[in-house]
Amino acid sequence: MTTKPERPREMAPCCLQRQQLIEALESISEGFTLYDADGVLVACNSRFRDYSGVPEMVKPGMRFEELIRTVVERGIIRVGERTQEEWIAWRLAQRRNPGAPFTVCTGERKLRISEQRTGDGGVAAIYTDITELELQRENLEAQVRLTEEAQARAEAARDQLTEALESIAEGFALFDAEDRLVLYNSRFKEHFVRPGDVVEPGMRFEDLLRAVVERGMTPPGYATSEAWVAERLAAHRNPSAPYQFARSDGMCVQISEHRTGDGGYVAVYSDITELEEHRHRLEERVEERTAELQAATVELRRSQAELRRARDAAEEASLAKSEFLANMSHEIRTPMNGVIGVAELLERTPLTEQQAEYVAIIQKSADTLLGLINDILDFSKIEAGRLELETVAFHLRDTLSDTLQTLALRADEKGLELAVHIPPEIPDRLLGDPVRLRQVVVNLVGNAIKFTDTGEVVVDLGLEALDEGRARIAFEVRDTGVGIPEAQRQRVFEAFGQGDSSTTRRDGGTGLGLSIAAQLVEMMGGRIRLAGGPGGHGSSFSFSIAFRLPEARDEAARQPLGLHGQRVLVVDDNRTNRMILQEILASWGMRPTLAAGGQRALEILDRHRDAPFPLALLDVMMPGMDGYTLAARMRERPELAGMRILMLSSGMRAGDAALRQRLQISRLLMKPVKQSELLNAVAGALGVAMANGQAVPVSHALPGDWSARRVLLVEDGLTNQRVAIDLLTQRGHEVELACNGADALDAVERQAFDVVLMDIHMPVMDGLAASRAIRERERESGEHVPIVAMTASATKEDRERCLAAGMDDYVTKPFRAAELFRVVEAPTAGGASPAPAESTDDAPGGDGEAGLPCLDREDALRRLEGNRELLNEMVELFLEECPRLMLEIEEAIAREDAATLRRAAHTLKGSALVVGGQALGGAAQRLEALARSGDLAAAGEAFGNLERRASELRTALDGLSGEQ
Repeated sequence: MTTKPERPREMAPCCLQRQQLIEALESISEGFTLYDADGVLVACNSRFRDYSGVPEMVKPGMRFEELIRTVVERGIIRVGERTQEEWIAWRLAQRRNPGAPFTVCTGERKLRISEQRTGDGGVAAIYTDITELELQRENLEAQVRLTEEAQARAEAARDQLTEALESIAEGFALFDAEDRLVLYNSRFKEHFVRPGDVVEPGMRFEDLLRAVVERGMTPPGYATSEAWVAERLAAHRNPSAPYQFARSDGMCVQISEHRTGDGGYVAVYSDITELEEHRHRLEERVEERTAELQAATVELRRSQAELRRARDAAEEASLAKSEFLANMSHEIRTPMNGVIGVAELLERTPLTEQQAEYVAIIQKSADTLLGLINDILDFSKIEAGRLELETVAFHLRDTLSDTLQTLALRADEKGLELAVHIPPEIPDRLLGDPVRLRQVVVNLVGNAIKFTDTGEVVVDLGLEALDEGRARIAFEVRDTGVGIPEAQRQRVFEAFGQGDSSTTRRDGGTGLGLSIAAQLVEMMGGRIRLAGGPGGHGSSFSFSIAFRLPEARDEAARQPLGLHGQRVLVVDDNRTNRMILQEILASWGMRPTLAAGGQRALEILDRHRDAPFPLALLDVMMPGMDGYTLAARMRERPELAGMRILMLSSGMRAGDAALRQRLQISRLLMKPVKQSELLNAVAGALGVAMANGQAVPVSHALPGDWSARRVLLVEDGLTNQRVAIDLLTQRGHEVELACNGADALDAVERQAFDVVLMDIHMPVMDGLAASRAIRERERESGEHVPIVAMTASATKEDRERCLAAGMDDYVTKPFRAAELFRVVEAPTAGGASPAPAESTDDAPGGDGEAGLPCLDREDALRRLEGNRELLNEMVELFLEECPRLMLEIEEAIAREDAATLRRAAHTLKGSALVVGGQALGGAAQRLEALARSGDLAAAGEAFGNLERRASELRTALDGLSGEQ
């Protein structure tokens, strides 16, 4: 039996129709949905699923309200200004009654929705993406707006341009590349056509020129009108400089043409008729003025020549005056040094009372004269503009105290109180010129002492301003003297001016001191003012100066430890001194009690028997009961046996040392007292340590004590060697000799010295090179030995070279014993900053020995402290050394060896001056100067003069020996 194969089962008609419907829905580019009458989804396509934002939940059978609520809550649909519930309610109502198409936003997409109800009550919807269509529509609308705005701006600009062109006084025209008129104003028409003639855009430039010809306004000077037209057309097509022409009616027109970027032309037509007339008039005036100026120039040149001659004469006169003052000051100093030196020597010999009085008068007169000479020299340097200010670090309080202590004896002789008040808030470490500040204070205080008979002289400081880098400090010097009438106050600051210039005036002087002080203050940025003293008595000089502050402050480096709360009794009859001491002690945290006299102090001590003061500061000079009497009364009381007593005095008295020892006085301080010394004395008396951690021992020694030093003398001159060695060994110092810088280096390497005295000019190795080598070695060891230069040349340049080589100080040769002792016996053994020295070394070729004596034995004795035996030994050494040095100088000249010549001449100069050979020293100085400048051509003649001076000195020394 044969079985027939089965036929494929055909799809049911309803399924086939559904499949065809789905394919049809998927083929369209819009989203499609079909809901039944109950809002249940019957059919949709994938495009709708993408538009819905929740494709995973869009399935047949879901309700429309569920879909709407989901996409709203998830933020897929932007609801605008409605709330979510409002928007959902609106959408459901619209669904129930579909109408016109509407738009919704989903993220960045805009959908156009068209809904329509079906016959069975359902709803069919088409979702169209109109995002790009909306963007294009918005762009088109924006372009339309921009076009309208641009058109409006163009019309406004055209109106503004028309108004602007009509407002200018010149004619204006714009031509295109083909010479056709594009734009113009009414002024332009006036230059070409008659009133009423027509000028329209589009006219050619050549037609306009021919209109000028037709009007008969062709400029003169052309053969034909065509020639003028051809020239104007050529200039128009290639514009360069402005073109001018005078019309036949007298108008003068200037035309400026410029090519535009598109090949056209812009032309400006100006009526310059009046300008041309004015130009002609100006040309005529210029010709007249030129002639006048030429005549004036001739006269001016003649006047300038006369002024130059007058200026040169004035400069020569000023220079001559300055040189004369400097030379006179220098020449006067030489005999003045002899006067002062001999007076010092004479004072050390046994004298009668009358002789001692005469010596004191000589010394006082010599010091006065020397001060006048210094004033004249400073004034000449200031007037010549050669005085320079330095900027160095210094301590204000110590500087002023040291300065005033030099004047304390003068004040004490007149019975005056001299005090300085520096408030605690004023910085102590400053940057400035302490030397010139000291000079100003000395002038003002010295002047106050001179004109004050009773009372006090006070230097009072105040802080005007303080910032991170600068401090402006006010200074006032007031006295209780005779005062200066208001009418004469300005005169005292004038050069050579005096408050009393009559021949009967009481006090002398050049009248330069206050003038110099005023000029120095101005150089430091201030101005001195003079007023009457308190209550109309005395005078008050005041000024303020701005100082720079060092980067590293050390104001608190020496603050006392352990003084806080300590009680101290201060007894002084002067109210100003009591106020100053109270302020200083209180700034250290102490508790001062003040008494105006001895009786008052005893009453205070009576009230404090149960708790006596540990320390008392007593003034020596007080009326009624002086300081020593008060100290004696205090020592009588058993309860005061442990009290420490410090005495303050303006002067010393014979026998004071024994009296102080008997009364157990801890220390005597000179007034005005230095704050640093007072701090050391108070801390030492109370056994208190300083802030740097070092204990201050209690010292009963008077200031000025010194101990023997170990000195290295580096000197190649035999005479200078002997002088320095004898002076220092007689003083108790130990001296080792080195003949050159190389030997000095070996000596410093072998052992330690307290101070090195270093000559500058030496063979093998000079002093500068040796000093630099010593400092280089000290960089590794961390040590520092004071080095003091010994030189006969003390110019500013020499001083700077010494400091640059690492030296600490210097003395000039021939040196005075006191100066040598100062640098050797200083507390820091030469560590003080070297003071500026004045030198008037003769220039090369000058007659350095003119007017100098062949032999000045008194000057030599003065420099050797009056030791005649030592001088005789120095003479023998000189007579032995001089021939060798003369031979060395002669050979150096022959070899043209400037270095050896300079060193040998320098050594001979020092040796000659030690024995008093002033003229030979001057001749040797001239040779030294010639060698320094390299001018050896004149050395031969100078050597001949040197030989004559040496022969004269040897003869004088031989004769002196014969007399002895």
